[in-house]
Amino acid sequence: MHHALSSPILTLLLAAPAAAACPSATPAQRVLASTAWQTTAVYEGDDRSKNVIDHYPAVVGLSVWDACSNRFEYFDPASGASRARQGGAGYYLFTGDGRHQVTLPDRGRPISRQLQILDAHEFTYSRSVPRNLQAGQPQITLHVVHTPYRGPLPLAGQPRSAPR
Repeated sequence: MHHALSSPILTLLLAAPAAAACPSATPAQRVLASTAWQTTAVYEGDDRSKNVIDHYPAVVGLSVWDACSNRFEYFDPASGASRARQGGAGYYLFTGDGRHQVTLPDRGRPISRQLQILDAHEFTYSRSVPRNLQAGQPQITLHVVHTPYRGPLPLAGQPRSAPR
């Protein structure tokens, strides 16, 4: 479905119409669905002086979120290929207190993330992980920063439906 770029005219379709068309969506769901998001920085602990994005390729990518279906899908940042087969698609929810976002992948285990910032300009969460996502390493708090994607890759405007 996604290919290498063959034309500079290809554009990104945003999920904003889906958010606007879903009156039951919460404000957080609407913000998350208002754009595609790109991982732009990753920080360990409270040190914001060193972006360690290259140490965490598994959390780096592009994402789209749908406010009505509560579906998400992740994409490779270089090619635009879906990561659905690797567990990069599923459902998401926000906890009742609005402090956490939980992803429930179609393939894989649920992941809980503490929301740090969620507005039209930035989506940042933190979670506890082993350093460099390597088993046996000490647990650290990883902060993952996303900003609206403005690149040339054509992404689907809405995440795919759950597999049958």
